[in-house]
Amino acid sequence: MVETGIVNALLQGIVTGGIIAAGALGLSLVYSIAEVPNFAHGDMLTVGAYLALAMNNPGELALVPSAVVLPFAAAAVGAVVLAGVLGGVYEKAVFKQFRGKDADLITMVIVSLGLALVLRNLVLFLVGSKNVTYDTVTRVDFNADLYLTGQGVAVEVNQRAAGALETLDAWAYGWPVVVAILLVAVAVGVAVYRWRTTDEGFEKVHFVSPWIWGVASAGVALAATALLARGAPMAVSDAIASTRIGFSRKYGIIIVVMIATMLCMNYVLKRTKTGRAMRATADDQALARVRGVDIDRVQLVVWVLAAVLAAIAGILLGWYASNLNPNMGFNLLLPVFAAVIVGGIDSPYGAALGGLLIGISMDVGVYLLPAGFATYRTAIAFVILVAVLLVKPEGLWGDA
Repeated sequence: MVETGIVNALLQGIVTGGIIAAGALGLSLVYSIAEVPNFAHGDMLTVGAYLALAMNNPGELALVPSAVVLPFAAAAVGAVVLAGVLGGVYEKAVFKQFRGKDADLITMVIVSLGLALVLRNLVLFLVGSKNVTYDTVTRVDFNADLYLTGQGVAVEVNQRAAGALETLDAWAYGWPVVVAILLVAVAVGVAVYRWRTTDEGFEKVHFVSPWIWGVASAGVALAATALLARGAPMAVSDAIASTRIGFSRKYGIIIVVMIATMLCMNYVLKRTKTGRAMRATADDQALARVRGVDIDRVQLVVWVLAAVLAAIAGILLGWYASNLNPNMGFNLLLPVFAAVIVGGIDSPYGAALGGLLIGISMDVGVYLLPAGFATYRTAIAFVILVAVLLVKPEGLWGDA
C-alpha cells in the first residue's frame, strides 16, 4: 500500500502557511502603522469564523436565530464585511481614545489583551464551547500515487469508493522526458525572471516581484509540459520508491483565495493613494502628518483591513479543519506572531513570506518527527523563529 510522504506534508504546509500568512499580514500592518502589537488579532480570527457560521449554519448556535441561512461562500463574504465594520468600531471606540491620550506601548498591549479576553468570552457566552462545523457540500477527494521506477515516473490517480480504491487515470514519463520537463520549467522561470528585471530601477516599483513571476511561470510551465507529455502507463511492481499525495478541492480554493487576498493587499499598498499614505505613516508618522496625511483615517483603514484579513484567515481555518471552537484563533496567534517576526515585524510582505515558511515547517516537521509528537506542532514554529533570528535578527524581510 502506498503511504503519504513529505510531498503530501509539503502541500498541507502550503495550505496552512497561506492561512497563517493572512493572519500575519494583518498583524504586521497594525504593528508597522498603528504601532500596536495586537494580541486581540487571534480572537478576531475566531469572531470572523463564527460570524460566517451564524449566517451559514445558525442551528449550531443556541442563541442565534435561524431566520437566515446562506450558502457558505455568501456567509463568508458577509462575515468578512461585518468583521471589517467591527474592526473600525473598536479602533474608534478603544484604540483611538488611548492614542489621543498618548498611551505608551505597554498600555496599548494591555488594552489589546483586554480586548482579546472580551472577544473570546463574548463568543463563549453566545455559542458555548462545543465544536461546531460549517454546513458545506461534501466534496470527493482523490489521491495521486507517484512511483519511481527504473524506466521513469508513473502516476496513478485514484479515489476511495465503497471501501476500495478505484483507479481513475494512470500515465507515466520516461526519465528523458522527466529531465526535459524540468529543464523547460527552469528555462521558462529564468527567462521570465530576467524579462521582468530588465526595467528594474530606483523609480520603477513592480506590482509583483520578478522572482514571484519567475517561480509562478516555472510552475505553470511544469504543469503544462507534464500534461502534454503524458505517456502510456508503465508497470509499478518493481518501483524503487512511491508516495501518495492527497488532493482536495478545498485545498485549491483556499490557496486561490489566499493568493487573491495577497494580490489585493499588494494593489492597495502599491497602487492606491491610501496605500501610499499607509506606507508614509509606517516610515515616519510625524513627517506624514506634516505632508498632509490624515493619520486618523489611515489608522481606521489599517484596523479595518486587519480585521478583514483576520476574518478571512479564521473562516478558512475553520473550513480547512472542519471544526470551530472559541480557542481556535488564540491557538493560531503564536504561529502568526512567529511568522511576523520571522518575516520582519515591520514588513507586510515579509509577514506573508514568514507565514508560508512557518506553515510548511509545522506540517513537514510533524511528518518528520516520530509518531506522537504532533502536539509539538506549534513549538516547531518557534524553533524556526529562533534559528532565523540567530542568522538574521531583523527577520527575512526586515529593514533593520
